[in-house]
Amino acid sequence: MTGKILIADALATNRIVLKVKLSAAFYRVVQATSGQEALAAAARERPDLLLVGGHLPDMTVPEFLTTLKAGHDGAPPPVVVLLPQGEAESRVAALDAGAADVIAKPFEEAHVLARLRSIMRQRHLDTDLGIREDTAHALGFAEEPAAFLGPHRVAVLADSTARAKALCHRLAPLMGHDLLPLGQDMPETISTLRHNLDAIVIRIGGSGSETGLNLLAELQASPRARHARFVALLEAGAGHLTVPVLDMGANDAVLGPIEDRELALRLANQLAQKKRGDALRCRLENGLQAAVVDPLTGLYNRRYAMGFVKRMSASAFETGQTFAIMVADLDHFKTVNDTYGHAAGDTVLAHISARMRAALAPDDMIARIGGEEFLIAMPDTTMARARGLARRLCRLVRETPVALPDGAGPVHVTVSIGVTLCSQKSCAKDGAVDALMQEADRALYDAKSGGRNTVTFCMRPAA
Repeated sequence: MTGKILIADALATNRIVLKVKLSAAFYRVVQATSGQEALAAAARERPDLLLVGGHLPDMTVPEFLTTLKAGHDGAPPPVVVLLPQGEAESRVAALDAGAADVIAKPFEEAHVLARLRSIMRQRHLDTDLGIREDTAHALGFAEEPAAFLGPHRVAVLADSTARAKALCHRLAPLMGHDLLPLGQDMPETISTLRHNLDAIVIRIGGSGSETGLNLLAELQASPRARHARFVALLEAGAGHLTVPVLDMGANDAVLGPIEDRELALRLANQLAQKKRGDALRCRLENGLQAAVVDPLTGLYNRRYAMGFVKRMSASAFETGQTFAIMVADLDHFKTVNDTYGHAAGDTVLAHISARMRAALAPDDMIARIGGEEFLIAMPDTTMARARGLARRLCRLVRETPVALPDGAGPVHVTVSIGVTLCSQKSCAKDGAVDALMQEADRALYDAKSGGRNTVTFCMRPAA
C-alpha cells in the first residue's frame, strides 16, 4: 500500500468517489462522517494523511485542525481540505489554521493524486529522518528548544526582474522575511539560487515555461539548493503543468491568479516544513556524531577508531604506503582520581586530549579507547615522523600541567606510548589489524615497564 488516508466528509457520495479514486491509486482508505468521528479515527487508525471536506456537520475546518493538533504530542498528520471554488476566505482560514493544502472543487483526479504524492513524500521523509522521542531522550540528543532564528531568505524568480520585484512588493507586507527578486534575464540568478536559500518561488507559464521547468529540475539536483522549499506559481493557462511540476519535486504548485494572503500562507507553511526538516536532520547528525565521539573528551571512540584503522590498513595494502599506530596511556592516573576526585580526573583527561589532538596533523586520527588510554593513527607516514610525534606528545603532556577549576593543582601527569609501523606486507594477512594493535600494546607495555614517561617502538621491521 502507498499509505493510509482518512476521508472526512458528511456526504456519502463524496466519500465513495474519493475512496474509489484513492483505492485505485493503492491507498488504504478510512472514512468518517463528522469532525468528532474523524478525530477518533485519526487517534485509532494513525493515518498518514487526512482528506477533509470543507463543511463538516459538527465543527468548522479551523476548529477541526486546532483540535487535531492539540491531540498530538508531535506533528499531526497533514490535512488536505477540499473546498468549493471561489471560497477565498475559507481557503485562507484553513491554511492559517495549519492545513497542508487546500484544493478547489471540482478538481481533476490527476491533480489531486499529484498533490497527495508530494505531501506523502514529505511525510515519509520526516518519518525517515525522525526517531522515537523516548529513544532520542535515552541517547541524550533529544531536540532542544528552538533558538531564535532570523528572517528566512526567499528567492522570487520570474521571467523578468520587473515581475519578480512586483511580486516581492506585494508579499513583503505579509511576511517578515528577506525577499530576493530574481529575473531569468539576470546573469547572477543561477549563482544566487544556489546559496543559502530557505525557499524559492518560481513563476512558470507563458513563453518562459520551459526555462522555468529546466531551472526547477536543475535546482532540485543542486547540492546547495536541494533542501530549499520550492513553490511553483503557475500562471493562468498553465494548469496542465501542475502534475509534472509536483512530480519533479516542487513542494507546492498553485494556479494563478491567487490572492497574496493565500500565497503568503502557503509559503509560510513551506518555511515551517523547512525548519522542521532542518531540525530533524540536525538531530540525526547529532545522533550519528554521538555514536562515534567520546562525550567527555570530544575525541573519537573505539568504535570509530577501529573502523578507521581497518580502512587505513586496506588503503596501505593497495598503495604500498606505510602507516603508524600508537597506543598512549596516562601514567599513574588512578592517583589523580584518588587525590583530587573523579571530576578533577575528567578535567585532566579533557585538557590532555585537547593538547594531543592539537599536536596532530589534519590527516592523523586520535581516539579515546579506554579510561585513560588513547589510540593514534598516522596514515602515510615514516618511522622518523612517527618517532618525532610520539616524543613530542610525551614532552607536551609532561611539561604542561593542568590547572583545576577550584584552584587545586596544578596536576602533573605523564604519558607512555607504544608505537608500531605498518607496511603493505603486514596488512596482507587475515586479522592484520588485530595483530598490529597487539604489537602497539606490547610496545606500550615495554614503555610502562621501562619506567614510564617514554616511547617504545615495536621491534618488528616495517618491510
